[in-house]
Amino acid sequence: MNVATSASSRTKRPVLPPPFPAVAVQLIQQMQDPDASAADVGRLIELDPSLTASLLRLVNSPFFGMRRQIAGVSEAVTVLGMSAVRRMVMSVAVVTPLRKPEIDPAFAKSQWHHTVSCAAIARRLIADDAAAAELAFTAGLLHDIGQVHLMQLHGPAYAALHAESPDTDWRGIEAERFGQPHDWLGADLLEAWGLPQVIADAARLHHAAPPLTHLTLVQQAVCVANRLAGTPAEAAQAAVMSPKSLVPVKQAVEEARAEIDTMASLLNA
Repeated sequence: MNVATSASSRTKRPVLPPPFPAVAVQLIQQMQDPDASAADVGRLIELDPSLTASLLRLVNSPFFGMRRQIAGVSEAVTVLGMSAVRRMVMSVAVVTPLRKPEIDPAFAKSQWHHTVSCAAIARRLIADDAAAAELAFTAGLLHDIGQVHLMQLHGPAYAALHAESPDTDWRGIEAERFGQPHDWLGADLLEAWGLPQVIADAARLHHAAPPLTHLTLVQQAVCVANRLAGTPAEAAQAAVMSPKSLVPVKQAVEEARAEIDTMASLLNA
């Protein structure tokens, strides 16, 4: 079945609310506000006690080597910077839906590691453009949200699909069995939740075929990072297809590795 045709002729389905904390959605929306300050970010995070606690646990971990205990969100933002704090909170937030009982544990672990890897690599692929790099990180975290949604809706059937064909492009099978491939579904969900269009578009296009010159910088970064965070065959393809506008893939992966390993360890993912 043609994936694009299936996606364009899809039937309307009920849209579930975002599976992560409301504060995370507001943080993403806030990224589009050029007037947002560090104080604004801090106040928003403080609205969610669970995210606040997780953030402070991360900030006070040995990885950051703080000489004194960081006691509050505003202090964390002052010490680490607004972008770093926002990245940590978003990484914590994407764990939330993966810890629900209906999510297969093996899928959850694999999915979280893949999305954080994609996000960290995507940011480094366009590190010279700070604003675009932050958007690429968030888009990388959310690019496979359609898979999480399908797992929530179809549980064992979707887990079986992943177990049967771990190295397969599932989109055609997803369209046949579940009505829509995960990339299109994810983009539709992100749009319905009111998230920035640039993030929804990156989700829709993260499986785009080369050449990628027609894509925006954020879309290119997420598309290449998705493959680099995938199977060895996909990573090899990414090294060949990566546009010259991006940082060399070997450099991006090496720079991202420490962040990926640290976040996985701290969050027990």
